[in-house]
Amino acid sequence: MELKLKFDAKAIVDHEFSAKKPGYDPLQVDTFLDDIVKDYLSVHQYLLATNNTIDELTRANKLLKERLDQIEVDNAVLSEKMKNIADNNTASLANIDLLKRISALEQALFKVGIDPNEIK
Repeated sequence: MELKLKFDAKAIVDHEFSAKKPGYDPLQVDTFLDDIVKDYLSVHQYLLATNNTIDELTRANKLLKERLDQIEVDNAVLSEKMKNIADNNTASLANIDLLKRISALEQALFKVGIDPNEIK
């Protein structure tokens, strides 16, 4: 949103008032307007700094959103891989258990005097 002001610092400084008797003291009016100009300049500098900050934060926010989207995609891919690994791990543990049982049976056959490799 753009700030629209009726006066800027230069317009206030350059404004001429017509003299009337009795009227305001021109020196007091000039001093007061100088203070107003200082305030306008301060507000203008603050507005520029604020707009720059907003622009920087908008750019940073956009970059972070893009990174977040990429991380969410990566996370979904890795979650799927982990699911496959977990499924394979369960199968691997079952295979290890079966191998242990086969080894125990082979040892029992050797103790009895039968070679398990010659069984057909």
